[in-house]
Amino acid sequence: MSSPNHRDQEAKKAQRHFERIREQDERILGDKHGVVDEDPNDPVEIWGKRIGRGLGFLFAGYLIYHLFVTYVIK
Repeated sequence: MSSPNHRDQEAKKAQRHFERIREQDERILGDKHGVVDEDPNDPVEIWGKRIGRGLGFLFAGYLIYHLFVTYVIK
């Protein structure tokens, strides 16, 4: 069984690792990671999301069709 002192040391060590990962994450993703800065009533964002989702849906449908035709129907 581990002693309380050993568990405290392990917890501190894990906390240091999490802090280092968080710092690296901020450097890679930038300072605004997790901060939402959008206006829900902005028509450009609304239509951009709609168009992006529509194109994603069409691409997924084409991909399913292509895989079905290529690998199922021979």
